[in-house]
Amino acid sequence: MNRTTVFCGMVLLAALLACKSSSSSAPKAAEVTVPVAELLLHYKSNEVAADQRFKGKRVRTTGVVSEIKKDIVDDIYVTIGTGAELEFPQVQAFFPDSLASKAAGLTSGQTITVDCDCEGLMMNVLMKECAFVGM
Repeated sequence: MNRTTVFCGMVLLAALLACKSSSSSAPKAAEVTVPVAELLLHYKSNEVAADQRFKGKRVRTTGVVSEIKKDIVDDIYVTIGTGAELEFPQVQAFFPDSLASKAAGLTSGQTITVDCDCEGLMMNVLMKECAFVGM
């Protein structure tokens, strides 16, 4: 390889990394909007069909905050349901650290809307890369 080839490769790599970082910082638009009660009902009644409808998609849902916590690796999450007592499953929405102050301002019983990447059912309906809508 000559210097020109190496230099062009480095420039291309830098350009690709710049594109990736700028595109990941822009909020992604929701592909599906569904109330949390309907989302949970889909997963309770037929997980396979629910995965085909929601898994791998950006989902907007509105529901009632149950808990505001951190998991064992310190990732912030909020459980969202219908507000019913002893509800299972719920949506478990994970947020980036940059939204910690917004998560800290939440209270149980508050109604919120979130946009998240749906990862399917694993005890709860797991939602990653979440963003608050209208907050």
